[in-house]
Amino acid sequence: MDQKKLYGRWNFWEEFVGYPMMIYLWIRRPKIHERLRSRIEKAQQKSSKIILDEKLRNEFLIRYEKLDNFFSFHFKDIDESRNHNFEEKIQYCLDQYKKESNSLLSSSNLMKLQGNFLNGAETTLFLYFALKHKINREISLSDIMIGDNSSKIFLAFLKDKKFIDENHNLLVDQKSSFIRIHRFLKDNHIINPDFQDTTIIEAMENEYNTTFDKGTFSRAITVKPNEFEENIYKELSKLLNIEY
Repeated sequence: MDQKKLYGRWNFWEEFVGYPMMIYLWIRRPKIHERLRSRIEKAQQKSSKIILDEKLRNEFLIRYEKLDNFFSFHFKDIDESRNHNFEEKIQYCLDQYKKESNSLLSSSNLMKLQGNFLNGAETTLFLYFALKHKINREISLSDIMIGDNSSKIFLAFLKDKKFIDENHNLLVDQKSSFIRIHRFLKDNHIINPDFQDTTIIEAMENEYNTTFDKGTFSRAITVKPNEFEENIYKELSKLLNIEY
């Protein structure tokens, strides 16, 4: 995470306020893991009251993607791994906090880190719990595309071109070209540009019943389209009203 964004500008007078607060927290307040547990419980309670329809779900997904605090930075990173349960992910974030806090010499920065970590945990986990437990189905292409019929038109196009079968299973071996087609849609705001590539990969994997390696995805979008792909873009532009 950007250090300047996390700590802001350092002012020496903040240390006079920071040290007494640090001492108070060390002596009187619960430990960081206990305070984090309290924030987790608040996030769970708050999320349980949400009635999440499709519109709100998409809004929450975008908000979750855009989160930029110390906790969310590490939580979203470890959350991509399916080899860790929730408690292990929380412990990972705590370990990253302790590692960062042990490197700080400034009392004011320690206070800023602590506030960012705890407030960020509550905000991040509220969205996480709401998205995880209110709608159980996996994210699909229709969730990330703009327009009521865009996904239907696009999937029908892919079937017609023999990119996918009737069950949306991927038929082509060249995943790089397939990835660039989706990138073309994102660049032209058919796929919502607010979604990060990790979310687009997840939607593609669920939609096409296959896997897309992050490295392959990253490399694919840096390569210029070939003549075949350019023709595909032109056809899609007519179907989806894209200026191309």
